[in-house]
Amino acid sequence: MIELSKRLPKTPIIVSLLLLCLSATLLGCKKDPRVVFIQGVWYYKDAHLANIPSESAQVTTWVFENGYVSMDSCCFVKMNFTGYYSVTERAENELTLELFNLQGQAADIVLHRDDTLIAILKIDTEADTLRVNNDGPYTRLNP
Repeated sequence: MIELSKRLPKTPIIVSLLLLCLSATLLGCKKDPRVVFIQGVWYYKDAHLANIPSESAQVTTWVFENGYVSMDSCCFVKMNFTGYYSVTERAENELTLELFNLQGQAADIVLHRDDTLIAILKIDTEADTLRVNNDGPYTRLNP
């Protein structure tokens, strides 16, 4: 009768191989610093409407959280939606995101799961600001 322990590799060898595979996998998964930078809540207040009675400003907030996106904007044009994003293009200080699986509204348009939107984010790491489709600059509310 052959003992099972003679046929299987020793536990330290298996653990060593697993650790080697895990470290090789983690080294290949380095996150894009631009994607890391956009994570969090971003705020912009456009005060150009301050001279219109009953409209003080357009206030917009974007949230990017590991593939999840939400946007809320009011007072002149009301928009609010949630969904997911994926990066479709990358440039030196710019990301193009496709927003999908959306729910909510963009002005008078009701968004549905099969609707997609494009958001072009211009990143300024020195000023810690973000422009979304040339709107902004947005300032970070929290990381």
